[in-house]
Amino acid sequence: MASTTGPARVRRDLPPWAGGAIGITAVLVAWSLVSTLFFGSGGIVPAPWAVLEQLGATGFSTYWGNLSVTTASAAQGWLWGNLVALAIAVVVLLVPPLEGAANQVAVISYCIPMTAIGPIVLIVSPPGSRTTSVFLASMSVVFTSVVGCLLGLRAADRTALDVVQAYGGSRWTALVKVRLTAALPNVLAALKLAAPAAFLGAVLGEYFGGVDSGLGIMVVAAQTNLQYAQIWALALLSGAVAGAGYLLIGLLARLLTPWSSTGVRTGEL
Repeated sequence: MASTTGPARVRRDLPPWAGGAIGITAVLVAWSLVSTLFFGSGGIVPAPWAVLEQLGATGFSTYWGNLSVTTASAAQGWLWGNLVALAIAVVVLLVPPLEGAANQVAVISYCIPMTAIGPIVLIVSPPGSRTTSVFLASMSVVFTSVVGCLLGLRAADRTALDVVQAYGGSRWTALVKVRLTAALPNVLAALKLAAPAAFLGAVLGEYFGGVDSGLGIMVVAAQTNLQYAQIWALALLSGAVAGAGYLLIGLLARLLTPWSSTGVRTGEL
């Protein structure tokens, strides 16, 4: 038997995390070169070590206090947005003529610019509340979650649905007994995509003001004071937290739906 050699064998021997580590290293090297060669010290694109120094100088407690309130708003928005999306998908399955209207609602939630709706929500919200942050976080997830839920609920086996119908089951029975189980992988995939979107929506909601804490407020303050390293530090922190939410729900999806994994091992030739 012939053995696998060359680049394919090298890729197979690499651990799963190697690709990500190589990518991060390449980004840091490119970032350092661009910062040093084109912007110099103290420029609008600080070097990675300058950003790390800023993180240390500001202090963990400052970041944690603001990060916790932003994460709480994002979690509320993620929950409400996904509940609305799931409700829309269920209504479409139970009452098919409403599909057009439901799709329009989802598309509108996706197409309305956050920068246009944010100030309106801020004006009508109670003073000092985090309604804007929660609302924008929820709007950020509705469209993708509706699409994922509909795809999942329609992925049920046709034979199983016919059996439920043959025994006199209603659409609700088919939904509970068959469709929800079949939909779980796609629904969890939609929830995974919604996590970073909700977090970034919450940060944007804080950016409009009306609150006294949160990463968005720190971004505004850093922009006002021209603290470029602080802005980059906050951007990286926001991206890291959003990515952590994505990975956490992805891990939960693997635990809940092990049958959906496509990682089938093949023997070497």
